[in-house]
Amino acid sequence: MRLPAQDCRRHPLRFEITPLIDIVFLLIIFFLVASHVVRSDHTVPVDLPYAQDGSDDEEPAWRLTLTLLPDGQCSVGGTIVSSEDVRQRIARLPKAAADNGMQPEVRIRADRRGRFRAVRHIIEDCARHNITSIQFAVSEHPL
Repeated sequence: MRLPAQDCRRHPLRFEITPLIDIVFLLIIFFLVASHVVRSDHTVPVDLPYAQDGSDDEEPAWRLTLTLLPDGQCSVGGTIVSSEDVRQRIARLPKAAADNGMQPEVRIRADRRGRFRAVRHIIEDCARHNITSIQFAVSEHPL
């Protein structure tokens, strides 16, 4: 009977890691694309109002992004929702933020051709639930 040690000397044992590297790269690409889709606020295109100066703070916040279309409908994450659903989401926001140790924030992406009435209702709902951080998405003013 031959000993396996002699065969190992002629042909050393090697691990083939090329498939493992391929899988790791595919997983990295998948998670990058998935995180971009999840974090994208621009699922519904709107014509944002212009502003001379605007900045986006990068402080961690528990954010609800609402998109107001020109016809007054509201969209959350690309899905049209009713005004009652918006009120419920705003009401749940402070508790969800507190559970995660963050500040609640509402970001409003309103079309510049839309009526201010819908924006006013959102601001009033935020005030009722003690949400003090409200941001408006704007476009840089064209020169």
